[in-house]
Amino acid sequence: MTEAKKTWLITGCSSGFGELFVRKLRASGQNVIATGRNAEVKLAHLKDTGAVILDLDVTSPAESIRSTLSEAWDLYPGGIDVLVNNAGYIVTGLFEDLQQQEIEDVFKTNFHGPLNITRALLPKLREKGTGTLLYLSSQAGWHADATATGYCATKHALEAAVECLSLELATFAPGIKVLLVEPGYFRTKAFSNINYVPTRNPDFAEYNSGVRAALESQLGKEPGDPDKAVSIMIDLVNGTGIAAGKDIPLRIPLGSDGWSRIKFKCEKMLEACQNWEEVAKSTDYA
Repeated sequence: MTEAKKTWLITGCSSGFGELFVRKLRASGQNVIATGRNAEVKLAHLKDTGAVILDLDVTSPAESIRSTLSEAWDLYPGGIDVLVNNAGYIVTGLFEDLQQQEIEDVFKTNFHGPLNITRALLPKLREKGTGTLLYLSSQAGWHADATATGYCATKHALEAAVECLSLELATFAPGIKVLLVEPGYFRTKAFSNINYVPTRNPDFAEYNSGVRAALESQLGKEPGDPDKAVSIMIDLVNGTGIAAGKDIPLRIPLGSDGWSRIKFKCEKMLEACQNWEEVAKSTDYA
């Protein structure tokens, strides 16, 4: 059966999952609006796909994002059907080394960006009555790693905000589907694009050097195949392939490493709830 044509808007298309989305969707005849910063340069390699190339900096002020997405909505009849919030930014540094501006910068990309983009499209999607909002979260939305305060904090925050949104849309716009995908380590360029915070305390210098060496050693060895992941994400949106006939939950972990770490976190939390049940309940009024 031929897949119905949809219009997809994807952020962060210069490489990795974003680029794969563009290429796979265009190969299947879908309408694609590929976005990124300095798009004419950074997305030039995607022009031959036939995707519309649109300049969109997710850290721009909300009003600028609304203006850009209003333009994007009118590019194809019927507007946008699927929004893929994929743009991401990784900052690594020990909690004590991180400065407020560095944390704010990563929140602008990983948290405020997706929220501003979503708010810009929601009125039109609600009026339309259908659509899909897909958010690229991470296993880091569940657990923490030393030196990953900035990244983990943004993904935890994004997951909470999107879950709240999903509950609201279930009431006000049940035809809009919301998905959070939580990848583990995939063989993209993520580890080559990490922003390392300067070591500001000499006590941490050796530790930070070890962390950087460990992360760089992962390059090209990540267990996840991004091509497979993007194919599954497209199936989740369309209800085809592995998603056909299934009740799709809000959150989907991808990758054996991400799945195992999320499962471990859930088990530990359940264990804590069981072990501390009486203490928790003892704080209620008699």
